[in-house]
Amino acid sequence: MKTIMIVDDNSNVLEQVRDSLREDDLEIITVKNNREALELMHGDNEKNYELLLIDSLTPDSKKPAFFPMKPSDTKNVDTTNDADFLQKPFTKEELISFVKKRV
Repeated sequence: MKTIMIVDDNSNVLEQVRDSLREDDLEIITVKNNREALELMHGDNEKNYELLLIDSLTPDSKKPAFFPMKPSDTKNVDTTNDADFLQKPFTKEELISFVKKRV
């Protein structure tokens, strides 16, 4: 089973994402901020996480979105391309497709 961490300060969004992705045989860990995410990854082995979805803003429009990141790629992260973001609000199908392309 693959583990994904979702970072968002909105508990409704965390619940929506967790419920949507649980059906796809993924373990979902939710945290409310980057500090909690870092503490959890430090306590665990960060390689245990297949993907992080981090609450962010798209580069040009500054609209709320999720930015995907693989813990192993933290040194080479490019956040300049809007196509790499999942803009909010999104449908369950959009979320599942977005995640499947990245895990």
